[in-house]
Amino acid sequence: MKRLLPLLAALLLASCSDTLTLPDSPTRRTVIVYMMGENSLTQYAQGDLNEMRSATSLIPDSCRLVVFFDNSRSDINPEILCLTKAQGESLQFEYSSDVISTDSATMLGALRYMIEANPSDEYALVLWSHGSGWIPASASNGSSRTIGIDNGENTSSNTGQQMSIPTLRHVLEQAGAHWRYILYDACFMQCVEVAYELRELTDWSIGTPAETPANGAAYDKLMPFLFEAEGYPKDIAEQYYEEYADNYGVVISAIRSSSLPLLATRTAALLSPLDSFPLEGLQQYCAYASQTGWKPEYYDIGSCMGAWLDEDAYQQWLSALDEAVPYRYLSPSWVTSYSSVFRPRLTDQEHSVAVSMYVPQEGRDNYNAAWRQYEWYRDAAHKLDL
Repeated sequence: MKRLLPLLAALLLASCSDTLTLPDSPTRRTVIVYMMGENSLTQYAQGDLNEMRSATSLIPDSCRLVVFFDNSRSDINPEILCLTKAQGESLQFEYSSDVISTDSATMLGALRYMIEANPSDEYALVLWSHGSGWIPASASNGSSRTIGIDNGENTSSNTGQQMSIPTLRHVLEQAGAHWRYILYDACFMQCVEVAYELRELTDWSIGTPAETPANGAAYDKLMPFLFEAEGYPKDIAEQYYEEYADNYGVVISAIRSSSLPLLATRTAALLSPLDSFPLEGLQQYCAYASQTGWKPEYYDIGSCMGAWLDEDAYQQWLSALDEAVPYRYLSPSWVTSYSSVFRPRLTDQEHSVAVSMYVPQEGRDNYNAAWRQYEWYRDAAHKLDL
């Protein structure tokens, strides 16, 4: 079966005229950036790609940056680029026509090819686009985004195909690599439901439970940290935060996957004897309103547990949380596209940990039903159910 993978991937790709040169030996780390920019972020996608190009000299000799790039330009088809310090930029493959970057077959074919064409001791993944965490589009009248959006029309429209987290999980399971980290350069992706769902596929999940500025990561500054052998979860999250701390503001954390099972077990045990879960005063990362596409509030998991547990129980839970989320950075306020209905600010500084969690509520049957499909509900949060 393994010998079929290059062929299956090639069926989804059209080779460019350049001859692909494979490295003489596996690189230490290949970072794959999958950019789904055929939407309202198209100009920012080009800007971030240019930042990567400008920082090629910062890529270690033993590493590679490989980029799947798709935006709304109709004169250039989606392409796969390889950036190395020694050789600069090379075009590995160009699609023969436009593709839907959020389609599972497209993503799987691209990831398989990038992995096999760039043999490496280890891989890391950056997912770049719009995002809405665990919510399926159907649960929010189609106006939300889980991860990515591609309108298929080479325009800046945000009406198009999106990828659900269960689909993303399936794609990553089939891609053929374990990821040292997944960096979500997208809004709302750092929720415990997503991190727990993908815990066996990546060592770390790095992202924000709130909105991030449209500019995304400053890749020209972030580049060295993407390839660090040690310390990269902290340094990636910290650099992302420092880029925006004094202007737009941002909330970001790094989640250690191996510690999530203990967090789930302890969460379930400590929630079990409780009878009520009040929402007043909890840290929110969004507002449930028509202007926000009826996104849920994305309550901070630390704020929830700090409010619901007594001090002894909270400290027991916090010890597990500190292992699972050792790096967290929160600005006093941060950017939002929804200023007419939501003021993004840190209201629970004592307990907030830059990871969100869903809390089911009456009248939100679509959300509640979708949330029950996640393993976090089964293993940790079933007590919260209505």
